[in-house]
Amino acid sequence: MDATDWYYADNLGAIVAVMDWLSRASIAGDIVHRGPPLTMHTLLIALIKAYEIQGCYQMQNAFNAYGIDHVILVKLASGAVVSWLLGLTEDQAMATVSHVWMDGHPSRLYRSGSNTSSRKGWAAGDAARRAVELAFMVGQGAEGALRALSARPFGFLERTFGDGFVFPRAFGSWTVRNVLIKTMPVEGHGISAVEAAVLQAEFLRRRGLVEPAKHIERICLRVTEAACMIIDKKGPLYNAADRDHCIQYVVALALLKGSPPMAADYLDESPWSKSEELEILRGKIVIQADSELQRDYLDLEKKSIGAGVTIYLANGLKLPEILIEYPVGHARNPQTPSAVQRKFFKNMSRMFSAAEISRILGAVQHPDMLISDFMDLFIPTAMSKM
Repeated sequence: MDATDWYYADNLGAIVAVMDWLSRASIAGDIVHRGPPLTMHTLLIALIKAYEIQGCYQMQNAFNAYGIDHVILVKLASGAVVSWLLGLTEDQAMATVSHVWMDGHPSRLYRSGSNTSSRKGWAAGDAARRAVELAFMVGQGAEGALRALSARPFGFLERTFGDGFVFPRAFGSWTVRNVLIKTMPVEGHGISAVEAAVLQAEFLRRRGLVEPAKHIERICLRVTEAACMIIDKKGPLYNAADRDHCIQYVVALALLKGSPPMAADYLDESPWSKSEELEILRGKIVIQADSELQRDYLDLEKKSIGAGVTIYLANGLKLPEILIEYPVGHARNPQTPSAVQRKFFKNMSRMFSAAEISRILGAVQHPDMLISDFMDLFIPTAMSKM
């Protein structure tokens, strides 16, 4: 299971687009909408549904163990929720889901090693698009399959999990209440390690050790098994997509900068991508998959995503391990709300004025607002473009 390799908000690519289109088309009289009201309240319900479908399937079902990329669950959750939004019958919704399981599913190849590419940036959008396509096809009469999972020999489960999926809890709203929100441009399994590395960098500077590549003999990272599987990368890194999914790169970068990476730090033209110091530090990092951290990662009562960083210095001294279990962005970290708010305002201010941001925030508090009216608020005015 890769809790943070699954970006639940990917489903909004399908949900918001379909709701906006349905709202405008029904207002124009082009269609007769037979689904739920196309309001902000419905949008939030749809979000909760999609998050929970994806979350419950991912908890103890390791799709990546079969080389299947996580966007299979974006397609599943979006397909089910879009069926509901379109007003399809239960049988039609089941038919849509059956098509999801019968579909071809992307390999994780484009997230792995030298094959890592920018496709990982649009794979979820492609899955959301396909989910919408399947739901519309069923709405136009395409029939589903009764045993898309269990049919022998070609059912999905026959080729993967065998006996069936494992669901450790009933569907509800657990996922949306416990989701990890990224507050830095780092793959989720590496965030705790970066936070710990930033703290270690501060300790080094206090001791006057301002050249980490020179003063550090070895860096030990204690991480989850999931982190090892997803972001432990040795050898050359070929592009930005490769670098931002390499725990050695982000930890070495944090030690050198004394702060978390920025998105630009991964680009080919970034000086960090060619930094000899960074490569030296990468080579000094030893990764250890820790069973205790993995157990707490899978424990639904803890749901930590821990990482520990221990530094051994060239002078023989050792900096004690700094362990981060609940990084900023985790529901249990008290700094998360303020950090998420800062991220929101920082990103929104790139395109919108303070007044426009205020109107958008205010609109969220109106459950009966039409989704099309809400989306109109995201059309920048001439003033905000200045």
